[in-house]
Parts: sequence; structure tokens; C-alpha cells
Amino acid sequence: MYVCHCKAVTDRTIDAAIASGARTIAEVTARCRAGGGCGGCHGVLQALVDATAASPESAGASAA
Repeated sequence: MYVCHCKAVTDRTIDAAIASGARTIAEVTARCRAGGGCGGCHGVLQALVDATAASPESAGASAA
């Protein structure tokens, strides 16, 4: 599903950017261009970043 319509970036691409270490909207934009247009997707991008940060997998990885 397209999350960023300005740059035609899908949720899978954004998930990959987050998995590679993006922790802010600016970092997601730098990795895959999502959020680099009108900004209408910033709320969804932040929710995806926050969901990853709150997931048990990421908490375990940061504690190691």
C-alpha cells in the first residue's frame, strides 16, 4: 500500500528503512524519500516508527 503518494513509497519500503535503522521521519526520508513531499504522510510515518520502537523485537535488540 502506498503511504507516501508524493514519492510513491509503499509501506514495505518504509518498513525496510525502519528495519535498517531509521528512527525519525527525517531518517526515513533520507533512506527511501517517503515524507519528502507535501508531508501529508508524516503522521503515518511517525506511527510506523513508533510501532517498531515499541515492538518486543526492537526492545530486545536494543537491550543486547
